[in-house]
Amino acid sequence: MDAALNWSPMTRTSNGNSIEALDPDAQLMLRFRDGDVKAFESLFSRHMRAIVNYACRFVHNRETAEELAQEIFIKVYEGAGRYRPKAKFTTWLYTIATNVCLNEVRKPHFRAARRSVPVNSRHDAVPAPWPGGSKFGPDESLDRQAIAQALKQALDGIPDKQRTAFILNKYQEFSYAEVSEIMHVSEKAVKSLIHRARETLAGKLQPLLPELLRE
Repeated sequence: MDAALNWSPMTRTSNGNSIEALDPDAQLMLRFRDGDVKAFESLFSRHMRAIVNYACRFVHNRETAEELAQEIFIKVYEGAGRYRPKAKFTTWLYTIATNVCLNEVRKPHFRAARRSVPVNSRHDAVPAPWPGGSKFGPDESLDRQAIAQALKQALDGIPDKQRTAFILNKYQEFSYAEVSEIMHVSEKAVKSLIHRARETLAGKLQPLLPELLRE
C-alpha cells in the first residue's frame, strides 16, 4: 500500500502545467491536500458508489463492500499529503481499492463468512450479465440470474491477478493501459491475464450453460 500512496515528487505536473490542466479529480485531490475539505467530500460523492460496486465484485456482499469502501476512502484521506498527480486520480484510487479488496478476500475467515450468507440475501451484489454485451429477453430473466450467479462463482475460482484484471477491464471499463498502471504490471501482462481469465471462465461455464438454459 505504501507504494500506492507514495508517488514520485513533482512540482505541479510532470510537464509543469498548472493544476487546471489536470483531470477534475486530480484537481480536487490537490485542493484537498492543500486543506479544502469540501474537495474531499466531492471526491467521495463522485466515486463512492463505483468503489462499493467494485468491492462487491470481490466480496459479493453489499454491507461488507460498503465497509471496505469506507476503509478505502480513509486511506485516500490519510494519504493526501503524499499524493502527487503522476497519473489520473482514478488510477491511484483503484490501486488502493484493489489492495484493500484483495487483502479482505485473502483473510482466512472470508470463505466461511461468505458461505453463511444466503445466495438471495438482499445484501448480495446485483447479478451482472456476461461482459461483452450479451442480452436476455424477459422470458429468460431467471436464466440470466442463474448464469450471472455461475459467473460470479467462476470468477472466485480464478487466480487473484486474473480476476482483478478482468474486473477492472470488463466491469470498471478501464483500458489495458490503465489496468497496467493500477496493477503495476506491463500492458502485455494485462492482456495475457485477461485472455487467460476469459479462457478459464469459458471452460468453467461451458458445461453449465445447457443445464442453465434448459426449459
